Amino acid sequence: MGKFKKLGIILTSTAFSVGILAPISQASANVKEGSERIEIQVASTETKITKNMLIKKLRSLFPEEFKFVADQDFNSGPGHFYRDDTTVRYELNFYKTIKGKDVHGSFVFKGDDLELENFYYQPANIAEAIYPAKYSENEAQKIAQKFLGKFANADNYKLRDNYNEYGFNMTRPLSEPITYSYVYSPIYNGVLIGDQSITINVLANGEVTGMSSNAESISKASFDSLDQKKKEEDMLAQVRDNLAVELRYYIDYDYRSDQRNVKLVYAPATGFNGVHALNGQWQTANGFTEQLPKTKSIEKISAQPLPPRKNGMTATEAEEFAKNFLKVDESKAKLTIDLVDERENDNGETIYSVNYTYMYGNGGSGSSLEINKATGELVQYHDLSRDFLINNKVNAISKDAALKKATDYLKEWAPSYLHEYSMPIEDAVFDQYSKEYYFTFPRIMNGIAVVGDGLHVGIGSDGSLRSLSVYKQKIDNWQPINNVISADKAKEAYSKALTLQLQYVKQDSESKLHYDLVYAPTYNGSLYNQIDAISGEWLTNVDDSKEKPAISHPTAAKELNYLFNQNVLDVKDIANFNADAAVTKGEALKILLHSLTYGYYGNGDGEKQSFNNIDKKHPLYGVVEQAVKMGIIQPANQFALDATLTRQEFAEWSIKLLQLDNVAKYKDIYKLNFADASSIDPAYTGYIALANGIGLIDAQQNNFNATKSVSYADLAVSTVRLAKAIQENKVDRNFYY
Repeated sequence: MGKFKKLGIILTSTAFSVGILAPISQASANVKEGSERIEIQVASTETKITKNMLIKKLRSLFPEEFKFVADQDFNSGPGHFYRDDTTVRYELNFYKTIKGKDVHGSFVFKGDDLELENFYYQPANIAEAIYPAKYSENEAQKIAQKFLGKFANADNYKLRDNYNEYGFNMTRPLSEPITYSYVYSPIYNGVLIGDQSITINVLANGEVTGMSSNAESISKASFDSLDQKKKEEDMLAQVRDNLAVELRYYIDYDYRSDQRNVKLVYAPATGFNGVHALNGQWQTANGFTEQLPKTKSIEKISAQPLPPRKNGMTATEAEEFAKNFLKVDESKAKLTIDLVDERENDNGETIYSVNYTYMYGNGGSGSSLEINKATGELVQYHDLSRDFLINNKVNAISKDAALKKATDYLKEWAPSYLHEYSMPIEDAVFDQYSKEYYFTFPRIMNGIAVVGDGLHVGIGSDGSLRSLSVYKQKIDNWQPINNVISADKAKEAYSKALTLQLQYVKQDSESKLHYDLVYAPTYNGSLYNQIDAISGEWLTNVDDSKEKPAISHPTAAKELNYLFNQNVLDVKDIANFNADAAVTKGEALKILLHSLTYGYYGNGDGEKQSFNNIDKKHPLYGVVEQAVKMGIIQPANQFALDATLTRQEFAEWSIKLLQLDNVAKYKDIYKLNFADASSIDPAYTGYIALANGIGLIDAQQNNFNATKSVSYADLAVSTVRLAKAIQENKVDRNFYY
């Protein structure tokens, strides 16, 4: 059977930049699709690389680590390469069960030399990587540094101290092992090569469990000479003289609560990412230019509301639309509509999701497009036909022509949205390899642009529609703009905070053999260079050297601070925080679920509300509904969120989280030896016996004190113990839903 590739995901809020140091606030309006790496399979007759050769290479790199894996336990796949990189990759993997625990590893080697490009390893024993960790972050960094030496001269690499700014860090359940990630970038002439890196992951038990590299050989590359660079102070003056700021709305999305909070911010308004260190030209998303890119003003795509494409659409009509819209030459590929699914999105709009497949050659590609049922408008689309329709045209249409095409497509396929969105205010991104333009049309509110909400359109070199993404986020809490600080005050703050960082950057060009020397602007050393327009404060911590405040407590300080640093415990004022205060049921549920799950609970679209007093507008709605799904609490007329949690209630919740409810409910088989056993509600007998026996809740001078309230300190200690118990007992709970 042919190999299928699930494609078609469009990133709608990811900043595209040239060079890793491009400020996100300057690039946020220019969004392109995630870089799709389409695997092209190599026939076995076209390569001389065998599984035994891969195993031999692996053994040489890891002489001790994988001795428990026999040669026959390894599997290998056919070689593959990518459209934009013809170097052949080879995969090797294994899966084993050791003492009832799953162990697996996967490795990707590239080129004739079988250079290890990335690997992932899940070991059997991770107990020492659960809090409290065996190795600290600094100790693990030494392990990563030593491991780096297996593949490169570590002296030619620099540890990135700001690497966390480049990715999205989803909170890890405390029952999963602590993993430290270290990002190293190569240096040349002592200068960082900003767009290359090697990431190494180290478990807190000292095991290296992953490595990923996008570092390339620079043996044939040329580099700008440091001797010819302009003085930093001159370039700093050039940037400062051309500095301008712009008022914008910035959407801050909290995936835990599925809430979107909007902030008014000032961000740099210029469309450059840096200054060429040799000639002073401005670095943009599409190369260098002598002229400073002009800031574009807000201009609505349509001055007046346009009627929807169609007033109402049936599922049958959606399928017929998809057939016509996706139709291709049948001699090239066969189109199959697999499913038309109807769902409700976060805005309460009904959406048709049409899943389809193109079959061609020995395989195929599959994706989906989405249509708004009420308006018949296309809201999500990604063109897969480029996988099998080869266009030999090399001369792309002009940027202006592509913008005209993008606007026309929006008016044709999604007209009813256009009066709320602006023409692009920043330059289009042009991908040299795919010959595609990517445009972002930002949403407008109160006459200013919204960062994180836009219409995204990709246009091919022939003017075809390559991608379209329409999603107007439902937001009610727009801040008024009449009480913001002045633009001059914000500009002054940016000017004072401005510094330049020298880096080598490779432009997105066909040659890809030359690295330009660039001064990249940073503000207070942070790439998230935004100022709160109301308070005038920076939105990021600009001084990491300051010691973070810590929670004090005689018996639970470590656990409390661990939860606090993991963003599980929300403490606004540490100095006045009373860890011995009773915790409410609502707060306890939030802490437990944020500790033991991935923290995203959605908004319960299409589901019945479990409690009359907790509707979808309640900030704890998602937490409560998730707790119901997990069986921690049961639906009822009311749920007392503000009542304090008792020790016997917490014992019940804990045992249900461990999935031992069926054992605990046989209360008659348990005998409680506490001095106050007679005062315990018999319904909780099994839960208390198990919770105390496992060590989740300690007795207090041989009294359980079942009706006593649980404090924040008590909850922190028990939550950490519960996480360890979940890991040790292999409770199968990856709580995504």
